[in-house]
Amino acid sequence: MKILYFTTAIDKNDYASFLKRWSSSPNPSQQNFHDKMIRSLAINNELTVFSFRPFSKRLCLDKVLNYEEKENNDIHYIYFKVKKHRIDRYLTYSAQVKKAMKKIDYEDAIIISDTINPMVITFAKKCSKKYHLPIVGVCTDSPSNISNTSRSYTLYLLDKTNDLDGYIALTKGLNDLFNPKDRPSIIIEGLVEDEKEKYKTPEGVSKPYFLYAGTLMPYYGIYNLIEAYKRLNRKDISLYILGHHADEKRLLDATKGYDIHYLGTLPVEKTLQFETNSLANINPRPTSEDLDRFSIPSKTIEYLYSGKPTVSVKNTRLQKYFSEEIIWCKSNDVEDLLFGLNRVLELSKEERQALGLKGQEKVRSLFSLSTINEKLMPFLKLVKNGE
Repeated sequence: MKILYFTTAIDKNDYASFLKRWSSSPNPSQQNFHDKMIRSLAINNELTVFSFRPFSKRLCLDKVLNYEEKENNDIHYIYFKVKKHRIDRYLTYSAQVKKAMKKIDYEDAIIISDTINPMVITFAKKCSKKYHLPIVGVCTDSPSNISNTSRSYTLYLLDKTNDLDGYIALTKGLNDLFNPKDRPSIIIEGLVEDEKEKYKTPEGVSKPYFLYAGTLMPYYGIYNLIEAYKRLNRKDISLYILGHHADEKRLLDATKGYDIHYLGTLPVEKTLQFETNSLANINPRPTSEDLDRFSIPSKTIEYLYSGKPTVSVKNTRLQKYFSEEIIWCKSNDVEDLLFGLNRVLELSKEERQALGLKGQEKVRSLFSLSTINEKLMPFLKLVKNGE
């Protein structure tokens, strides 16, 4: 099957160098998910990726991102030129998409598109209509969960995405939100690699450590986790924090005087290196009916893949899969998170190893690239054939 994939994601091997061109790194969650989805589909399909790379006039060090094409593992990546001003950007995209469609063989193809970025879905729909190609939307989050977005933006984006031919959604709630006309859909709750790579202990690390790598908004529990670590009062164990924080001064003030290391947003491979060598990986994201309706704690799935113990606040959907593979905390209150940290330390080295490997085996059986590919192919054929 030929697939045209419209996204903001880029080849994972290019992402580390891409991040170096930002004064403050963009949130990597969309990049990580769509990169895995692309590589999952590429197992047995001919893939062309139309990449509208993330850009910020304030945070991106380049004034222009230049056009580029590349092939990697039989995936054809087209990185469109990105201009500074939005009107220029739109006009440039329009010309580039038209030119790209003339160069590629799109006959009998299907379009798959991110639904969170309005520019991406706009051009995906234009191509779908002009070239008479079916289009499937990938729904990874509610627009209302994106930082600094208004209700009008949410309604605008949902209006643009409510008439696609099919939907791939992380949760049933997202499918209900984006797919009011009840078009064909499938729920894909996570993605992990097929094979586990081995990583050396990160350079400069000399002690066992707990790790949190994810969204660092206060609401997601970062300060409760810091307080729980302080109360643990173990000078032989460090805490490492990876991710983007909007108020780094506040975070650094909270960690001052303790063996806590905030490293900011790291490339994917570096993050995996920290996860696979930790004492345990912690996700303090609180339980919320609204949040859980529209999102899956993807970090918890990534932690399970690391092969190290995972500590997480209770999550209804993940508990049905991993009731025994995760150390569950009742809430993200300091005392409950402290319970989770202590529970890790109560286990012997052998028990921690067994728990980590058990979680890794289970998550790969459910969400590996090849497993998800097997689920997606019948669905995409159904949409493509208009059934």
